[in-house]
Amino acid sequence: MQVLLNFTLQSTFYIYGMLGLMFSFKCLIEENYNSSIYFITSIVSLIIGYLFKVLFFKEHINFKNFIFTIFSSWLLLILVSSIPYYSLIKLLDFTEIIFLSTSYITTTGLSLNYYDYMKENDTLFIWSSLTQLIGGVFSILTFILFFLVLFNKNEKLVIFNKILILKFLLYYFFLLFLYILFLNFFLDDYTNSFLIASAIISTGGIIGENGHLLEHYLSDNNYLTAYTFLMFVTIFILPIFLYLQNPKIMKIYYLNFFKRSFFLIIVLSLVLLVLINKSFLNLRESLFVFLSFVSTTGLLPNKFENLDYLEQIYPLFFLFVMLVMIGSFSGSSSGGLKIDRLGIIFIKIKDELTKLTLRHKVYGTELIKKGSNQKELNSLYALIAFGIFIMIFALLLLSMSGKNIFESFAFSIAALTNTGDGFLHLYGVDITKNSNVIIILNLLMICGRFEIIGYLLIVQKLSIKVN
Repeated sequence: MQVLLNFTLQSTFYIYGMLGLMFSFKCLIEENYNSSIYFITSIVSLIIGYLFKVLFFKEHINFKNFIFTIFSSWLLLILVSSIPYYSLIKLLDFTEIIFLSTSYITTTGLSLNYYDYMKENDTLFIWSSLTQLIGGVFSILTFILFFLVLFNKNEKLVIFNKILILKFLLYYFFLLFLYILFLNFFLDDYTNSFLIASAIISTGGIIGENGHLLEHYLSDNNYLTAYTFLMFVTIFILPIFLYLQNPKIMKIYYLNFFKRSFFLIIVLSLVLLVLINKSFLNLRESLFVFLSFVSTTGLLPNKFENLDYLEQIYPLFFLFVMLVMIGSFSGSSSGGLKIDRLGIIFIKIKDELTKLTLRHKVYGTELIKKGSNQKELNSLYALIAFGIFIMIFALLLLSMSGKNIFESFAFSIAALTNTGDGFLHLYGVDITKNSNVIIILNLLMICGRFEIIGYLLIVQKLSIKVN
């Protein structure tokens, strides 16, 4: 496992370095004076990748060392991502620069309205897209690593090794290439196609100087349909990859996920119907916004720039909170608790009702049938309790920093679920330059992306029979 862990994390830094190197050459060819800072960033990333084995090698890796290595990788990615933003050092201080890099690498998309500053160096828009792209693929890779630690007894389904990690990386970037070609067919603009494709596949939601808000000409209904389709595909990036490796995994593993998530899928469908009937959006726009928040991408059509339209959304506040807190499925780069995890609770409720109705003890019958167990449920309770504690603590700190309860709650949800500016924009909440608020949001964004550890709490043992 140590070898695969090092290889996966090294590959991430090597890819980041190569992307930075190619971008620096592009800037050099275009005679852009910022090419040197991207070259330095790429060299730093390549050096970290090369030294990674030396920095984190353990003869016998244990659970604690595994967590520490993953967490350190996130911190190193944040530091590497921040280097180009130092070109704005006359406009931004250190905490604000780290905030930006954290926001993009965690695919949260909180910006502090810094887009005007970035116009001083418009190459930063491309860099921000590259950063959230790496953040998206790294989120899935860390999920895979945690999956292997927890489910190594089930390697009969899919055996992950260096070759398979390379296959996944090729698969991910090939999908990005297809996304770009697909969008360019509609937009006839490779730059915007790349920006939107990277925002969708990474679930980062940042697309240039307008951030989360699509420009008017990019908000055409036909374009929104294309974006909606790509967001739907993005939710299932990992399941599709695993299915291509072994079709049996769909039947043995993911069908159990869908079974135990059935009730929540029905609930989300009802939310979509409410959104269609109770808002100013047409069907295509409703589907787009719905999937944008379920996937925690946070992209919005240009129509949301109109304050009159936004006021019609205000009564639906808690519906959007529910969407981003639930999120999509495990194995995607989106935030939230994930549908399949929360589905365990509803199975348990049904189980308890069965006990009351039949008046005899039925310990975990439905949990086992649905591919789960009592230990998993108990761990989910622990995760939810921990999440509530983090939320209350964040509300307290943000309130002490001068924010009212509503703003504090909105900030916490936007950061923890990695939805970012898209969620804040719906309800007219802006982040002011407050160093205390920036530090708190930095921590919340890292917690939100590192929710993958929640998977460790949720699943101790997978009760799946492998034939």
